[in-house]
Amino acid sequence: MACLAIGSAFAEAGKSGITDRQVSVVGFVDAGQLVRGSLVYGDGSEATTTPLEDLFLNRNGIALTYSGTLDERLRMNIGVGGLFYKPVASNPAHEPAEYKRISFGPGISEASAQYDFSRHLNVKFGFFGYKYNPDAVNLGEYLLRSEAYPGIIHTGSSGGWVWMNSNEYKSLGTKVSWTSLNGMLRHDFLMYSEFNDQPLFDFSPSYVATLKVMGAFEFGAGVSLHRWLPIQPSWTTPDDPQHSNTYVEVKNFPAYPALNSSLSHQSGFSGGTWKGMGSQITSYTYADGITHIATELHDASGGLLYEIVDSTGTPIDTLKASKTEKLTFKAIKLMGRASVDIASLLGMDGKSTGPFKAFVEVAVLGVQNQPYFYEKIQNRIPLMLGVDVPTFGILDLLCLQMEYFKNPYPDNSFQQFTNALPQPQLPGGNVAEYEDNLRAGVYDHDDL
Repeated sequence: MACLAIGSAFAEAGKSGITDRQVSVVGFVDAGQLVRGSLVYGDGSEATTTPLEDLFLNRNGIALTYSGTLDERLRMNIGVGGLFYKPVASNPAHEPAEYKRISFGPGISEASAQYDFSRHLNVKFGFFGYKYNPDAVNLGEYLLRSEAYPGIIHTGSSGGWVWMNSNEYKSLGTKVSWTSLNGMLRHDFLMYSEFNDQPLFDFSPSYVATLKVMGAFEFGAGVSLHRWLPIQPSWTTPDDPQHSNTYVEVKNFPAYPALNSSLSHQSGFSGGTWKGMGSQITSYTYADGITHIATELHDASGGLLYEIVDSTGTPIDTLKASKTEKLTFKAIKLMGRASVDIASLLGMDGKSTGPFKAFVEVAVLGVQNQPYFYEKIQNRIPLMLGVDVPTFGILDLLCLQMEYFKNPYPDNSFQQFTNALPQPQLPGGNVAEYEDNLRAGVYDHDDL
Protein backbone atom coordinates (compact mmCIF):
# COMPACT_ATOMS: atom_id res chain seq x y z
CA MET A 1 0.00 0.00 0.00
CA ALA A 2 2.79 2.39 0.87
CA CYS A 3 4.62 1.70 -2.38
CA LEU A 4 1.44 2.30 -4.40
CA ALA A 5 0.77 5.55 -2.57
CA ILE A 6 4.32 6.80 -3.07
CA GLY A 7 4.34 5.83 -6.74
CA SER A 8 1.06 7.64 -7.31
CA ALA A 9 2.33 10.73 -5.52
CA PHE A 10 5.50 10.88 -7.62
CA ALA A 11 3.46 10.45 -10.79
CA GLU A 12 1.47 13.56 -9.86
CA ALA A 13 4.63 15.61 -9.34
CA GLY A 14 4.14 17.46 -12.58
CA LYS A 15 0.71 18.71 -11.50
CA SER A 16 1.16 19.69 -7.88
CA GLY A 17 4.92 19.64 -7.40
CA ILE A 18 7.19 18.01 -4.86
CA THR A 19 9.15 20.21 -2.49
CA ASP A 20 11.90 19.55 0.03
CA ARG A 21 13.57 17.00 -2.22
CA GLN A 22 16.48 15.32 -0.46
CA VAL A 23 18.86 12.54 -1.42
CA SER A 24 21.15 10.95 1.15
CA VAL A 25 23.81 8.29 0.77
CA VAL A 26 25.12 6.42 3.79
CA GLY A 27 27.96 3.92 3.85
CA PHE A 28 29.10 1.99 6.88
CA VAL A 29 31.60 -0.62 8.01
CA ASP A 30 30.92 -3.03 10.87
CA ALA A 31 34.08 -4.55 12.30
CA GLY A 32 34.87 -6.25 15.56
CA GLN A 33 35.76 -9.46 17.32
CA LEU A 34 33.65 -12.25 18.76
CA VAL A 35 35.58 -13.08 21.92
CA ARG A 36 33.67 -16.19 22.94
CA GLY A 37 30.52 -17.93 21.81
CA SER A 38 29.14 -20.98 20.05
CA LEU A 39 27.51 -21.93 16.78
CA VAL A 40 24.66 -24.46 17.07
CA TYR A 41 23.62 -26.69 14.17
CA GLY A 42 20.56 -28.92 14.41
CA ASP A 43 18.10 -29.35 17.25
CA GLY A 44 17.50 -31.50 20.31
CA SER A 45 19.56 -34.70 20.45
CA GLU A 46 20.80 -34.03 16.89
CA ALA A 47 22.28 -30.64 17.79
CA THR A 48 26.01 -30.05 17.47
CA THR A 49 27.77 -27.08 19.02
CA THR A 50 30.95 -25.56 17.63
CA PRO A 51 32.90 -23.28 20.00
CA LEU A 52 33.80 -19.87 18.60
CA GLU A 53 36.70 -17.85 19.99
CA ASP A 54 38.47 -14.66 18.89
CA LEU A 55 36.72 -14.44 15.52
CA PHE A 56 37.18 -11.26 13.51
CA LEU A 57 33.94 -10.00 11.95
CA ASN A 58 33.68 -7.47 9.14
CA ARG A 59 31.04 -6.34 6.66
CA ASN A 60 30.19 -3.28 4.58
CA GLY A 61 26.86 -1.66 3.74
CA ILE A 62 25.37 1.21 1.79
CA ALA A 63 21.94 2.89 1.70
CA LEU A 64 20.46 5.44 -0.71
CA THR A 65 17.36 7.37 0.40
CA TYR A 66 15.18 9.80 -1.56
CA SER A 67 12.54 11.93 0.16
CA GLY A 68 10.13 14.64 -0.87
CA THR A 69 7.02 16.49 0.29
CA LEU A 70 3.85 16.81 -1.75
CA ASP A 71 1.48 19.75 -1.13
CA GLU A 72 3.26 20.48 2.18
CA ARG A 73 1.41 17.63 3.91
CA LEU A 74 2.42 14.31 2.37
CA ARG A 75 6.05 13.35 3.01
CA MET A 76 7.45 10.31 1.20
CA ASN A 77 10.62 8.30 1.74
CA ILE A 78 12.10 5.60 -0.47
CA GLY A 79 15.37 3.92 0.47
CA VAL A 80 17.33 1.00 -0.95
CA GLY A 81 20.67 -0.48 0.00
CA GLY A 82 22.77 -3.56 0.33
CA LEU A 83 25.18 -5.44 2.54
CA PHE A 84 28.41 -7.30 1.72
CA TYR A 85 28.83 -10.02 4.33
CA LYS A 86 30.07 -13.53 5.14
CA PRO A 87 27.09 -15.76 6.04
CA VAL A 88 28.59 -17.86 8.84
CA ALA A 89 31.61 -17.32 11.06
CA SER A 90 33.03 -20.73 11.94
CA ASN A 91 35.93 -23.06 11.19
CA PRO A 92 36.78 -22.63 7.47
CA ALA A 93 37.77 -26.31 7.25
CA HIS A 94 34.19 -27.41 7.98
CA GLU A 95 32.19 -24.76 6.14
CA PRO A 96 30.17 -25.53 2.99
CA ALA A 97 31.68 -24.00 -0.13
CA GLU A 98 28.92 -21.39 -0.45
CA TYR A 99 29.80 -20.04 3.02
CA LYS A 100 33.43 -19.34 2.13
CA ARG A 101 32.80 -16.43 -0.23
CA ILE A 102 31.54 -12.94 0.40
CA SER A 103 27.83 -12.56 -0.29
CA PHE A 104 25.70 -9.54 -1.17
CA GLY A 105 22.18 -8.97 0.07
CA PRO A 106 20.01 -6.14 -1.31
CA GLY A 107 17.24 -4.66 0.79
CA ILE A 108 14.75 -1.85 1.28
CA SER A 109 15.70 0.55 4.05
CA GLU A 110 12.40 2.45 3.90
CA ALA A 111 9.28 2.82 1.76
CA SER A 112 6.85 5.05 3.62
CA ALA A 113 4.51 8.00 3.41
CA GLN A 114 3.43 10.38 6.19
CA TYR A 115 0.42 12.67 6.00
CA ASP A 116 0.18 15.64 8.39
CA PHE A 117 -3.43 16.51 9.21
CA SER A 118 -2.14 19.26 11.50
CA ARG A 119 0.97 19.99 13.53
CA HIS A 120 -0.55 17.84 16.30
CA LEU A 121 -1.78 14.84 14.28
CA ASN A 122 -0.20 12.72 11.55
CA VAL A 123 -0.34 9.21 10.15
CA LYS A 124 2.53 7.22 8.67
CA PHE A 125 2.34 3.92 6.80
CA GLY A 126 4.57 1.59 4.83
CA PHE A 127 7.90 0.00 5.74
CA PHE A 128 9.68 2.25 8.22
CA GLY A 129 11.48 2.37 11.54
CA TYR A 130 10.08 3.40 14.90
CA LYS A 131 12.09 4.45 17.96
CA TYR A 132 10.47 5.49 21.25
CA ASN A 133 13.62 5.77 23.40
CA PRO A 134 15.91 8.51 22.00
CA ASP A 135 18.61 7.78 24.59
CA ALA A 136 19.12 4.08 23.84
CA VAL A 137 21.85 3.55 21.23
CA ASN A 138 22.47 -0.21 21.41
CA LEU A 139 20.59 -1.82 24.31
CA GLY A 140 16.94 -1.26 25.18
CA GLU A 141 13.95 -0.59 22.91
CA TYR A 142 12.38 -3.82 24.20
CA LEU A 143 8.69 -3.28 23.54
CA LEU A 144 8.60 -3.96 19.79
CA ARG A 145 11.88 -5.57 18.79
CA SER A 146 11.86 -8.40 21.38
CA GLU A 147 10.07 -11.74 21.40
CA ALA A 148 8.29 -13.01 24.53
CA TYR A 149 7.96 -16.75 23.95
CA PRO A 150 10.85 -17.44 23.52
CA GLY A 151 12.44 -14.47 25.28
CA ILE A 152 14.75 -13.11 22.59
CA ILE A 153 16.29 -9.65 22.87
CA HIS A 154 17.62 -8.23 19.62
CA THR A 155 20.35 -5.63 19.25
CA GLY A 156 21.10 -3.69 16.10
CA SER A 157 18.53 -3.29 13.37
CA SER A 158 15.66 -5.67 12.67
CA GLY A 159 16.78 -8.65 10.65
CA GLY A 160 20.44 -8.15 11.58
CA TRP A 161 21.27 -5.66 8.81
CA VAL A 162 23.20 -3.40 11.18
CA TRP A 163 24.89 -4.59 14.36
CA MET A 164 25.32 -1.30 16.24
CA ASN A 165 23.90 2.22 16.45
CA SER A 166 20.62 1.18 14.89
CA ASN A 167 18.44 0.83 17.95
CA GLU A 168 14.98 0.88 16.43
CA TYR A 169 12.25 -1.46 15.28
CA LYS A 170 11.58 -1.57 11.55
CA SER A 171 8.73 -3.37 9.84
CA LEU A 172 5.53 -3.01 7.81
CA GLY A 173 2.78 -1.07 9.49
CA THR A 174 0.93 2.10 10.37
CA LYS A 175 1.58 4.75 13.03
CA VAL A 176 -0.78 7.49 14.18
CA SER A 177 0.87 10.21 16.31
CA TRP A 178 -1.02 12.82 18.32
CA THR A 179 0.51 15.45 20.60
CA SER A 180 -1.28 17.36 23.35
CA LEU A 181 -0.51 19.66 26.29
CA ASN A 182 1.46 21.99 24.00
CA GLY A 183 3.65 19.14 22.83
CA MET A 184 4.44 17.80 26.31
CA LEU A 185 2.51 14.55 25.77
CA ARG A 186 2.75 12.41 22.64
CA HIS A 187 0.57 9.41 21.86
CA ASP A 188 1.71 6.83 19.29
CA PHE A 189 -0.83 4.27 18.11
CA LEU A 190 0.91 1.50 16.18
CA MET A 191 -0.12 -1.44 14.06
CA TYR A 192 2.94 -3.33 12.85
CA SER A 193 3.03 -6.56 10.85
CA GLU A 194 5.85 -8.93 11.82
CA PHE A 195 8.41 -8.93 9.03
CA ASN A 196 11.45 -10.69 10.49
CA ASP A 197 10.51 -13.58 12.79
CA GLN A 198 8.20 -16.58 12.45
CA PRO A 199 5.25 -16.66 12.15
CA LEU A 200 5.44 -13.88 9.58
CA PHE A 201 2.95 -11.04 9.13
CA ASP A 202 1.10 -11.34 12.46
CA PHE A 203 -0.23 -7.93 13.52
CA SER A 204 0.58 -6.41 16.93
CA PRO A 205 -1.57 -3.44 18.07
CA SER A 206 0.58 -1.24 20.33
CA TYR A 207 0.47 2.07 22.17
CA VAL A 208 3.35 4.24 23.42
CA ALA A 209 3.04 7.45 25.45
CA THR A 210 5.85 9.98 26.00
CA LEU A 211 5.70 12.81 28.55
CA LYS A 212 8.24 15.64 28.80
CA VAL A 213 8.32 17.62 32.06
CA MET A 214 10.25 20.81 32.91
CA GLY A 215 12.60 20.35 29.97
CA ALA A 216 14.79 17.96 31.99
CA PHE A 217 12.61 14.90 32.60
CA GLU A 218 11.11 12.48 30.12
CA PHE A 219 8.87 9.51 30.90
CA GLY A 220 7.55 6.82 28.61
CA ALA A 221 5.23 3.83 28.86
CA GLY A 222 3.83 1.37 26.38
CA VAL A 223 1.87 -1.82 25.83
CA SER A 224 1.98 -4.20 22.88
CA LEU A 225 -0.59 -6.90 22.16
CA HIS A 226 2.09 -9.00 20.51
CA ARG A 227 0.74 -11.14 17.64
CA TRP A 228 -2.85 -10.74 18.84
CA LEU A 229 -4.09 -10.45 15.25
CA PRO A 230 -2.56 -13.54 13.62
CA ILE A 231 -2.63 -14.13 9.89
CA GLN A 232 -2.95 -17.88 10.54
CA PRO A 233 -4.01 -18.72 14.15
CA SER A 234 -2.72 -22.29 13.86
CA TRP A 235 0.77 -20.89 13.20
CA THR A 236 0.73 -18.43 16.09
CA THR A 237 -0.53 -21.15 18.44
CA PRO A 238 0.93 -24.22 16.68
CA ASP A 239 -0.93 -27.52 16.75
CA ASP A 240 1.28 -30.21 15.26
CA PRO A 241 0.46 -33.96 15.05
CA GLN A 242 3.52 -34.90 17.12
CA HIS A 243 2.39 -32.59 19.96
CA SER A 244 5.81 -30.92 20.01
CA ASN A 245 4.02 -27.76 21.12
CA THR A 246 1.55 -29.31 23.60
CA TYR A 247 2.32 -29.37 27.31
CA VAL A 248 1.09 -32.61 28.90
CA GLU A 249 0.60 -33.88 32.45
CA VAL A 250 0.00 -37.61 33.05
CA LYS A 251 -0.69 -38.97 36.55
CA ASN A 252 0.67 -42.32 37.81
CA PHE A 253 3.26 -42.53 35.05
CA PRO A 254 5.78 -45.33 35.75
CA ALA A 255 9.43 -44.78 36.64
CA TYR A 256 12.12 -45.07 34.00
CA PRO A 257 15.94 -45.03 34.25
CA ALA A 258 18.46 -42.42 33.20
CA LEU A 259 20.29 -43.48 30.05
CA ASN A 260 23.33 -42.08 28.31
CA SER A 261 24.53 -44.41 25.60
CA SER A 262 24.84 -44.62 21.85
CA LEU A 263 21.33 -46.11 21.76
CA SER A 264 19.47 -43.71 23.98
CA HIS A 265 19.86 -40.60 26.11
CA GLN A 266 17.26 -39.64 28.71
CA SER A 267 16.99 -38.23 32.22
CA GLY A 268 15.56 -40.58 34.83
CA PHE A 269 12.06 -40.31 36.34
CA SER A 270 11.06 -41.75 39.74
CA GLY A 271 7.38 -42.15 38.89
CA GLY A 272 4.28 -40.08 39.63
CA THR A 273 2.87 -37.14 37.66
CA TRP A 274 4.87 -36.73 34.47
CA LYS A 275 5.13 -33.17 33.10
CA GLY A 276 6.59 -32.15 29.77
CA MET A 277 5.98 -31.69 26.06
CA GLY A 278 3.81 -34.27 24.34
CA SER A 279 6.46 -35.28 21.82
CA GLN A 280 8.81 -36.35 24.63
CA ILE A 281 6.61 -38.85 26.48
CA THR A 282 6.63 -41.52 23.77
CA SER A 283 10.43 -41.38 23.42
CA TYR A 284 11.27 -42.79 26.87
CA THR A 285 12.47 -46.39 27.12
CA TYR A 286 13.37 -48.99 29.70
CA ALA A 287 16.99 -49.87 30.48
CA ASP A 288 17.48 -51.70 27.18
CA GLY A 289 17.11 -48.39 25.34
CA ILE A 290 14.72 -50.06 22.87
CA THR A 291 11.40 -50.83 24.59
CA HIS A 292 9.29 -47.67 24.67
CA ILE A 293 7.22 -47.18 27.81
CA ALA A 294 4.26 -45.35 26.26
CA THR A 295 2.40 -45.31 22.95
CA GLU A 296 0.07 -42.45 22.08
CA LEU A 297 -3.64 -43.15 21.57
CA HIS A 298 -6.80 -41.03 21.41
CA ASP A 299 -10.25 -41.42 22.90
CA ALA A 300 -13.51 -40.81 21.02
CA SER A 301 -13.35 -37.05 21.69
CA GLY A 302 -9.71 -36.77 20.58
CA GLY A 303 -8.24 -36.64 24.09
CA LEU A 304 -4.72 -37.93 24.63
CA LEU A 305 -4.31 -41.47 25.98
CA TYR A 306 -1.11 -43.43 26.57
CA GLU A 307 -0.82 -47.20 26.51
CA ILE A 308 1.81 -48.25 29.06
CA VAL A 309 3.85 -51.44 28.67
CA ASP A 310 6.23 -53.25 31.00
CA SER A 311 9.90 -53.96 30.26
CA THR A 312 8.90 -56.96 28.12
CA GLY A 313 6.59 -54.86 25.95
CA THR A 314 3.37 -56.25 27.45
CA PRO A 315 0.56 -53.68 27.86
CA ILE A 316 -0.26 -53.11 31.53
CA ASP A 317 -2.28 -49.87 31.69
CA THR A 318 -3.86 -47.00 29.77
CA LEU A 319 -3.41 -43.49 31.18
CA LYS A 320 -5.24 -40.32 30.18
CA ALA A 321 -3.51 -36.96 30.07
CA SER A 322 -4.84 -34.97 33.03
CA LYS A 323 -3.83 -31.64 31.47
CA THR A 324 -2.93 -30.43 27.99
CA GLU A 325 -2.08 -26.88 26.92
CA LYS A 326 -0.68 -25.50 23.68
CA LEU A 327 2.09 -22.91 23.87
CA THR A 328 1.62 -19.70 21.90
CA PHE A 329 3.61 -16.81 20.47
CA LYS A 330 0.87 -14.37 21.60
CA ALA A 331 1.86 -12.11 24.47
CA ILE A 332 1.08 -8.89 26.29
CA LYS A 333 4.29 -6.86 26.56
CA LEU A 334 4.74 -3.81 28.80
CA MET A 335 7.42 -1.09 28.85
CA GLY A 336 8.35 1.81 31.10
CA ARG A 337 11.25 4.24 30.86
CA ALA A 338 12.55 7.51 32.29
CA SER A 339 15.41 9.92 31.66
CA VAL A 340 16.81 13.00 33.33
CA ASP A 341 18.93 15.70 31.70
CA ILE A 342 21.49 16.28 34.46
CA ALA A 343 23.15 19.14 32.59
CA SER A 344 19.85 21.01 32.43
CA LEU A 345 19.16 20.46 36.13
CA LEU A 346 22.60 21.75 37.10
CA GLY A 347 22.35 24.75 34.80
CA MET A 348 25.24 23.57 32.64
CA ASP A 349 25.68 24.60 29.02
CA GLY A 350 24.91 21.42 27.09
CA LYS A 351 26.62 22.71 23.94
CA SER A 352 29.96 23.03 25.72
CA THR A 353 29.75 19.97 27.99
CA GLY A 354 28.05 17.59 25.60
CA PRO A 355 25.07 15.39 26.57
CA PHE A 356 24.91 14.62 30.30
CA LYS A 357 21.91 12.38 30.96
CA ALA A 358 20.88 9.29 32.93
CA PHE A 359 18.17 6.95 31.71
CA VAL A 360 16.50 3.63 32.48
CA GLU A 361 14.15 1.25 30.67
CA VAL A 362 12.37 -1.87 31.93
CA ALA A 363 9.97 -4.23 30.18
CA VAL A 364 7.86 -7.30 30.81
CA LEU A 365 8.11 -9.62 27.81
CA GLY A 366 4.87 -11.49 28.38
CA VAL A 367 2.77 -10.90 31.50
CA GLN A 368 1.27 -14.39 31.28
CA ASN A 369 3.15 -17.49 32.35
CA GLN A 370 3.08 -20.55 30.11
CA PRO A 371 3.81 -24.08 31.34
CA TYR A 372 7.16 -25.82 31.31
CA PHE A 373 9.40 -23.20 29.69
CA TYR A 374 7.90 -19.90 30.91
CA GLU A 375 6.73 -20.36 34.50
CA LYS A 376 8.57 -17.40 36.11
CA ILE A 377 7.73 -13.85 35.04
CA GLN A 378 10.97 -12.52 36.57
CA ASN A 379 12.85 -14.37 33.81
CA ARG A 380 11.10 -12.18 31.23
CA ILE A 381 11.94 -8.74 32.66
CA PRO A 382 14.94 -7.02 31.03
CA LEU A 383 16.37 -3.90 32.68
CA MET A 384 18.60 -1.33 30.98
CA LEU A 385 20.54 1.49 32.66
CA GLY A 386 22.50 4.13 30.79
CA VAL A 387 24.31 7.42 31.08
CA ASP A 388 25.58 9.98 28.60
CA VAL A 389 28.98 11.14 29.89
CA PRO A 390 29.99 14.76 29.20
CA THR A 391 33.22 15.00 27.18
CA PHE A 392 33.42 18.83 26.98
CA GLY A 393 33.71 18.95 23.22
CA ILE A 394 35.98 15.96 22.65
CA LEU A 395 33.09 13.82 21.39
CA ASP A 396 29.54 14.63 20.36
CA LEU A 397 28.26 11.69 22.41
CA LEU A 398 29.73 9.14 24.82
CA CYS A 399 27.06 6.69 25.99
CA LEU A 400 27.50 3.85 28.50
CA GLN A 401 24.79 1.20 28.80
CA MET A 402 24.29 -1.92 30.90
CA GLU A 403 21.55 -4.53 30.69
CA TYR A 404 20.35 -7.27 33.06
CA PHE A 405 18.12 -10.05 31.76
CA LYS A 406 17.67 -13.24 33.79
CA ASN A 407 16.83 -15.47 30.86
CA PRO A 408 17.65 -19.12 31.69
CA TYR A 409 17.85 -20.08 28.02
CA PRO A 410 20.29 -19.28 25.20
CA ASP A 411 19.64 -16.12 23.21
CA ASN A 412 18.92 -18.32 20.22
CA SER A 413 15.86 -18.31 17.95
CA PHE A 414 16.49 -21.64 16.20
CA GLN A 415 13.21 -23.24 17.31
CA GLN A 416 11.23 -20.19 16.28
CA PHE A 417 13.03 -19.60 12.99
CA THR A 418 13.37 -23.22 11.81
CA ASN A 419 10.52 -25.13 13.46
CA ALA A 420 8.08 -22.21 14.03
CA LEU A 421 7.62 -23.22 17.67
CA PRO A 422 7.29 -20.79 20.63
CA GLN A 423 10.03 -22.57 22.54
CA PRO A 424 13.65 -21.84 23.48
CA GLN A 425 16.53 -23.59 21.77
CA LEU A 426 18.00 -26.28 24.03
CA PRO A 427 21.33 -27.65 22.72
CA GLY A 428 21.46 -31.40 23.28
CA GLY A 429 17.83 -31.47 24.38
CA ASN A 430 18.66 -30.45 27.95
CA VAL A 431 17.27 -27.51 29.89
CA ALA A 432 20.46 -25.61 30.71
CA GLU A 433 21.01 -22.61 32.94
CA TYR A 434 23.07 -19.79 31.49
CA GLU A 435 24.99 -17.08 33.31
CA ASP A 436 25.12 -14.41 30.60
CA ASN A 437 22.60 -12.21 32.41
CA LEU A 438 24.66 -9.01 32.10
CA ARG A 439 25.50 -7.07 28.97
CA ALA A 440 27.34 -3.80 28.60
CA GLY A 441 27.98 -1.41 25.76
CA VAL A 442 30.05 1.71 25.10
CA TYR A 443 29.16 4.01 22.22
CA ASP A 444 30.93 7.15 21.11
CA HIS A 445 30.03 9.44 18.24
CA ASP A 446 31.67 12.46 16.68
CA ASP A 447 30.64 14.40 13.59
CA LEU A 448 33.55 15.33 11.35
